[in-house]
Amino acid sequence: MKKILIINNTIFYEKNEELFLNKETGHFVIDLRDFGNSVSVFQISQPKRARDSFANFSLSNKDISIYEVKRKGSRLYSFIKSFFVMQKAILKNDFVYIYYPGPICLVVALSCMIYKKPFGLYIRGEQGIDSMLSLKIIKRAMFIFTISPKFTENISFNNKDVNTIRPMISFNEGDVLKERILDFGKRVNILYVGRLVFDKGLFELIDAVKILKINNHNIHLNLVGDGIDKDKLQSKVKEEDLLNEVSFLGMISDKQELINIYRCNEVFVLPTYHEGFPRVLYEAMMMNIPIITTFVGTINYLMENERNCLELKVKDIGSIVTAVERLIKDPNLGQKFADQGRLTVMNYLGNKKVKHSELVNHLIQNNI
Repeated sequence: MKKILIINNTIFYEKNEELFLNKETGHFVIDLRDFGNSVSVFQISQPKRARDSFANFSLSNKDISIYEVKRKGSRLYSFIKSFFVMQKAILKNDFVYIYYPGPICLVVALSCMIYKKPFGLYIRGEQGIDSMLSLKIIKRAMFIFTISPKFTENISFNNKDVNTIRPMISFNEGDVLKERILDFGKRVNILYVGRLVFDKGLFELIDAVKILKINNHNIHLNLVGDGIDKDKLQSKVKEEDLLNEVSFLGMISDKQELINIYRCNEVFVLPTYHEGFPRVLYEAMMMNIPIITTFVGTINYLMENERNCLELKVKDIGSIVTAVERLIKDPNLGQKFADQGRLTVMNYLGNKKVKHSELVNHLIQNNI
C-alpha cells in the first residue's frame, strides 16, 4: 500500500462541515483509494455558494485523509498557514501527485524537491509553465501527464516520462449525438459553458450579443456556470437592455441535464483569453454543435479553423459577431463544423481507453 498525497489546483468548498470538489477529481481520488492506496488530499477551503452545483462531490466519509486550511481573512494569511500544513502532509506520504500549474502547487512541488520526495505532475494549463521554476520542477518530476499532445510534445524536451491522458470529462463515447440535424430557424441559441470570470471573454461576448441584436438577428445567449464576475455580468446585461437576450442558467453538474442544454442550442462559443485544452470543447464536439473559439493554449491541436470550427481573435467583439453571423447565414456551414467536430473527438478518444487513475497508480506502484 502506497501513501499518496493529491494536490488539486482548485480549492475545496465547505458546507455543513462537508468538503466538496468537482466530481471528476473526486472520482480520481476514490479510484486511487480503491486500488489499495492510502490517499490524502490537501487544499485551502472556502464556503460553498448556495447556487454552486459544480463542486458537488463530497470528500467526507470516503476513507480519505484531508488536510484543509480554511480561508479566513486575507488570502496571504491562508497561504502562509497552508505552507506549514502542506509540509506535514508531504512528509507523511510516499508520493505527491500535483495538479499543475497554480501558486500552491508550485510551492508543493518545490517542497518535494527540497525533501527529495518523489512527485508527479498533471499539467492542465499553460500559465507559468515556461518559467525557470516550472522548468526545474518539470525536469525533477517522476512522471508527467498532460491534457494535450501539444503540451506533451513541448514538455518532452525537459522530461521524457510525459504522456497525454484521456480527458477527465463525465461525457463518454456513448453520449455522442451522432445524428443531430441543426435547426437555425426563428431563433439561434448560443451556448457558453464554464466559469463566469473576466478572462473567459464574456464581457466581449455580451457586447457581441448587443451588436447582433442591433443587426436584427434573433439570438439568445445561454450562460452555464458560476464565478466571481457573475454579478458584474448580470449588471452589464441589464445596463445593455439584454435581459430578453441573455440567460444565466447557473452551475449544472448533472450530465443528462447538460446534454439536454447542448441539444437546445445551435452554436457553442468560447472566447477565452488563455487555456490548456478546455474540457468543454470535448463536450461540445461530442454534442455535435458548431464551435467558435479562440485558439489560445493548445486549442489549435484539435481545433482547425474552417474545418471543425471558426477561430475567434482574443478580446475581439467583432470577431464574435462575424463568426455568429456566418453561421446564421449559412446553416450548412454550421452543420459541417459540427459533424467534423464529432469526428475529431471520436478519433482522438479512440486510442485513449485507459483511465487517468489507472495510469497514475501503475506508475506509482512500479517506481516507488
